[in-house]
Amino acid sequence: MTLLTETSLEPFIALLKAQGRHAVLDVCCGPGDDGLRFVQAGIHYTGVDPSDGNVRYAMARRLSVSVAAPTRLPFAANTFPAVWAVQSLEGLTADQADDVVRELERVAEPGAPIAVVLP
Repeated sequence: MTLLTETSLEPFIALLKAQGRHAVLDVCCGPGDDGLRFVQAGIHYTGVDPSDGNVRYAMARRLSVSVAAPTRLPFAANTFPAVWAVQSLEGLTADQADDVVRELERVAEPGAPIAVVLP
C-alpha cells in the first residue's frame, strides 16, 4: 500500500497508466473533483462517499458514485485494480482506521496500488 501525506493524484494516475490499470475506486470521493481527473485521464471511475449530498453532486457531474461508508464498501473482494482514498481515515480511532484499511485491501485486486492520502 502507498501512504501519501498530500494529494498526489497526478503521480498516482501516471502509476496506473504505467502499470496498465484502467479502473479505480475512489473512497470518500467528495463531490468528485478527483473523479473528473481520473475520467479525463481515461481511467474508469467508481466513487463512494458517506455523504448523500456529495454523491448527488458527483452524480450530477456524470460520475459513477454511490453512498457507502469506507468501513463497508458494497463491492466483492478483489474487484478494483487500484484504490484512491483521500481523507478516508480522518477523525478515526486507530481501530477504525485499521477497519478501513482492511476494507480497502479486501476490494482491491491482489497487488493493486492503494493510495491513502492523509489529512
